[in-house]
Amino acid sequence: MGVDSPGMTGTPESRALTRRLLRHCVAIYYNFRINDERRQFVHTAFLLAVEGRWLLMTAGHCVREIETARAQGGVLTQCMLIDSMGEGAVHYHPVPFPYDDAYPMHIGVNERIDYGVLVPRENTCHLLAANGIEPFDEDAWDTDPGEIQDLLLVGFPAELNVLQGDRVTFTASMFRVTRYPERPEDFPEEEVDIYFYGRAIEHPLGTLRGCSGGPIVAISPPDQEGTARYHLVAMQVSTLGRDIKGMLMPPLGQLIRELLRDS
Repeated sequence: MGVDSPGMTGTPESRALTRRLLRHCVAIYYNFRINDERRQFVHTAFLLAVEGRWLLMTAGHCVREIETARAQGGVLTQCMLIDSMGEGAVHYHPVPFPYDDAYPMHIGVNERIDYGVLVPRENTCHLLAANGIEPFDEDAWDTDPGEIQDLLLVGFPAELNVLQGDRVTFTASMFRVTRYPERPEDFPEEEVDIYFYGRAIEHPLGTLRGCSGGPIVAISPPDQEGTARYHLVAMQVSTLGRDIKGMLMPPLGQLIRELLRDS
């Protein structure tokens, strides 16, 4: 598979911030054969660290999409991680990803609880780290962001990705988001304490499809040195028009930490 040079949308300033946040993100590329037909998928994902353990997060329905492709007779012939878009990347070759060895799972008692978790091999983590990828650790997901200047969603919109045989092009985008104080009526969940609801603003694309699994990050105002901290708030999983729903990450991180400590 050939991968074109990384693409990115936005102003020079927003592209610089996008590259910084993309140090935590990868695109997962899948190549399937289904009844002699080639089918390609791209999912947005990011790295999360709990008690030092690296996890690869995406939407649970992305995991189910791969299960569905296999149920239709699909054979996964190639899976790669695109890790070259973040700040400090030095290698531009995709990282081979043994998908099944990462124990892909959908966590939740129903489809609306849309966490997808994979456990990458240690060697995969080393390869990602060598290219500047680092996880959101407890300092990012388990601390109070305090005052928030911006909320941002990062992902790989399907509208901008080009999949043409053995040549593919990935484009990363960042979207400003405003958070709703309460659940909109169009989203029917009951367990509201694990969901993020908001709206994408300054949204130039027709759809956010493909951004499921992307991190929603809170940016704090710059400190006296001009440094703005950021915190992982949620993972985007669905849209209704410009309204978005995400799964809050602290509840899952805390649950995984308890499981690790008890194991």
